[in-house]
Parts: sequence; structure tokens; C-alpha cells
Amino acid sequence: MPEATARLIQMPNRLKDRVSGQTDGLSFEEILAKSAAIVTALTGEWRIGALCDLSELTRLAGEMHADPPGMGALLPAFFSLTHGIQGQAGTFGYGEVSYVAASLCDYLADLDAAGGNIGEPRRHLAVLDRHLAQLRRLLIDDIRDTTVNLRHIG
Repeated sequence: MPEATARLIQMPNRLKDRVSGQTDGLSFEEILAKSAAIVTALTGEWRIGALCDLSELTRLAGEMHADPPGMGALLPAFFSLTHGIQGQAGTFGYGEVSYVAASLCDYLADLDAAGGNIGEPRRHLAVLDRHLAQLRRLLIDDIRDTTVNLRHIG
């Protein structure tokens, strides 16, 4: 069987050209400032949504604690919610939330990679609980990047 080869094609970044052509005469810097203002205005709304997702994660964790052997069936929904938080948090200034959620996603992905054989469920529940506690603290206390960087706290 012949060895497969791939060729990397570098595509030019034309985002600036596309955006600047539809801006009613605004400069690129003005477009960026306008976009930043929109993101800032949506931050509170995002945080409320993230707290709702955290509430659902907490509910799922409660179900896992009630039936540890059945936790595998709940992991896809748990991962999906966590991944959503991870992907959006940094945009709204919650880099540490994104960092903790990414760590949890990595852990969950490793569980999934094990083919559904999660071994001792209670060991995994303790890890999930620690991550949820960190997310809860960051979101409830509204800790953003400019406030504190938890990765550097001993």
C-alpha cells in the first residue's frame, strides 16, 4: 500500500480585508474597539449562562454520586457542557475559568479514551468535584483575568 502524503497549503488571512470592506468607513482599529465593546456588554449575560451550565454540571455530578457505576452514561453531557464553558470563557475575560474547564475536558477525554471502562468511579468523582468547586469559586466570585491568576497561587 503506498504511503499517504499531505501538502500544507498556507492560506492568506483575509479577515481584515473582508471586515474593512463592510464597515461604513470605520478603520480596522475602530472595528476592533467596537467589537470589544460588544463583547464587554455581553460578559454579564455570558456569566449568567455559565452559572446555569455549572448548575447543570452540579446536577449531573449529583446523579453520578447517587449511581457511581452508571456515571459513564452521563459523561458525554458533562463533557459537552464543560467544553462549552471552556471555549467561551476566555473571550469574556475568564481565562482561569477556561483553564480549569480545559483541564476537566482533558480528564474527561482520557476517561472516554479508555473505552468506557472507567475503573473505580468514586476516584473520578473526586476529581470532577474538585474541578466543579474551582469553577464555582471563579464564576460566583466573578474572578476575571485582571483580578487574579490562580495558576500562580501556591
